[in-house]
Amino acid sequence: MNNFTTREMSDLLYDILSTVKDNGKDNTEAVLQAPTAESTFPCRVINTPLESVIKTENGVPLRKTFQVQIEHWALQQKESMEMANKTDLELSKKNFIRTNTSQILIDEITKKYRFITTYEVRYNAMTNSFEFIR
Repeated sequence: MNNFTTREMSDLLYDILSTVKDNGKDNTEAVLQAPTAESTFPCRVINTPLESVIKTENGVPLRKTFQVQIEHWALQQKESMEMANKTDLELSKKNFIRTNTSQILIDEITKKYRFITTYEVRYNAMTNSFEFIR
């Protein structure tokens, strides 16, 4: 039985999302902190996952839910929406589902568009796997 941690989830998300090619040629950068004006765009920001224990046995977590917000930063609004769609496709392979979206906003410092999407997945420690939610 594996106790999958917040750190392991963050690493998994980084590994998955750092291989996405949004412009068709190069991998889009995945980062763990907000970009600055000097950052490379487009990029994805992986916020710290929220871990919630659903079921325990003798104090050992058997089932957990993880929620994470991914920020899609791009030069144009449509590009950030396309990035979110590619994120959906990649994360759906691990049974993540999109549960929420934000409005697309322009950041005053970077002058780039930011589209935030929220994803959720359930983890089963007994089978060391991610389960379908719906």
